[in-house]
Amino acid sequence: MARTADSASLVLGEIAGASDLVRVIVERIAGGALADGDRLPSTRAVAEQAGISRGTVVRAFDELAAAGFIVSRHGSGTRISDGAAVAARAGARTRGVDEAPSESVAAPRQGRSPRDLRPGIPDAALIDERAWRRAVRAAAGGMAGVNPWEEPSPVLIAALAGHLRRHRGIADAQPLLFDSSRSAIAALYAAFVEASPGRTVVVHMEDPGYRGAPLMARDQALDVRFHAADPDGFSVAALGDEPAVVFTTPAHQYPLGHRMSVERRVALVEWAARTGSLVIEDDYDGEFRYGVAPLPALVTIPGAADHVAYVGTSSKSLAPDLRVAWCLPPAALRRPVERWLAVHRRGPSALPADALGEFIAAGAMDRHLARAARVYSDRRSRLVVALRRECPELVVTGVEAGLHLCVLLPGRDDEAVVRALDAAGWRTRSLSSQAVAHQVPGLVLSYARLGARDADAFAVALRRVLGATGASAGAAPA
Repeated sequence: MARTADSASLVLGEIAGASDLVRVIVERIAGGALADGDRLPSTRAVAEQAGISRGTVVRAFDELAAAGFIVSRHGSGTRISDGAAVAARAGARTRGVDEAPSESVAAPRQGRSPRDLRPGIPDAALIDERAWRRAVRAAAGGMAGVNPWEEPSPVLIAALAGHLRRHRGIADAQPLLFDSSRSAIAALYAAFVEASPGRTVVVHMEDPGYRGAPLMARDQALDVRFHAADPDGFSVAALGDEPAVVFTTPAHQYPLGHRMSVERRVALVEWAARTGSLVIEDDYDGEFRYGVAPLPALVTIPGAADHVAYVGTSSKSLAPDLRVAWCLPPAALRRPVERWLAVHRRGPSALPADALGEFIAAGAMDRHLARAARVYSDRRSRLVVALRRECPELVVTGVEAGLHLCVLLPGRDDEAVVRALDAAGWRTRSLSSQAVAHQVPGLVLSYARLGARDADAFAVALRRVLGATGASAGAAPA
């Protein structure tokens, strides 16, 4: 039975701003102090109890509504959304509140500083908040009796079919839903192992590469073999003739940013068909292309659907906190993947999944991607221009796509550069930390939230750091 929450129950310790209030309410939902359907006090009552302005409470409530944790209806006030408790306990969080930063209060769940250039986080401020609110309201209104484990979001599955056709050239998609791309990858490994009884399963990966893929493979005691990343992509000559798994990011190799050539795409699919192998195509940021024409997904090559598993995610297009990913396994592995999902229950929570489905179906996702691509392209260009001006000896790798770029630092200790930049107020990631056997010194830099002035300031800081740590050896001109 729904209750009316006392405003005092919303406050935990000192509330210094909207981000604090959002965090407290989500934590109370996750802990059970606030339940689905509970009515919240008015914004004025919460403001008086917490000792903050009513505008701050309004911003917090708006953020919670945009993320689907609360819903406001005329005549019935503001209530905790149906499904909010499940989402909160599953780790869902909001995208962050736009407010003046406070040095005295740390809110690590509310987003990174614009001076944090580590890859992985898009600019959630680019999302049309009104469109997202409408999607959340529509999703919350249809959630009565939903069990996401038995009937995973038909709204999202239907919307994704159209999205994948329009943006990645995949026809007649019937995606399976996951809470992350890592879960999808783990399920595909397990399915291939099940289909290969009595045989040691080998997983081939590019190096440097996405670190989550080998973690999932080693968790299942698979034999992982690393291949130095090639600008043209995997060469089948190095893969042998035995059935195996290949994990690849062909549209935008992570982290070096290369794009697999058409010739090697075709050769990889032919190799998989000849050997009975599985290729896992991680299309983590496939929607974003700037200076290059988009290539259809690897899975669209004739004959690929029987041997290529496509994995996609909302974490780069919208926000990681949604925790929604999808997978198109080959037909022969679909049932094992579904069984893995049933056992491990690693599908997305119903509310964010349905909200994403409504967002896509309304056309808001297409508009968002078009806008975000323009913004990200401009931010990438500004960073490249600033780097060329301040550090003309450095090389930027990869095609113009995605949310990050790599800067090579030959002859340098890139971890020392990362530490020096951190001391100067910039968070970055070393390229060598993304490799296991084929270290390449450099920096992996996200420009997703980097403004024009910050791009210039970072390039100046990098020039100073490189000057202080000595000249690089053998650097080629940009």
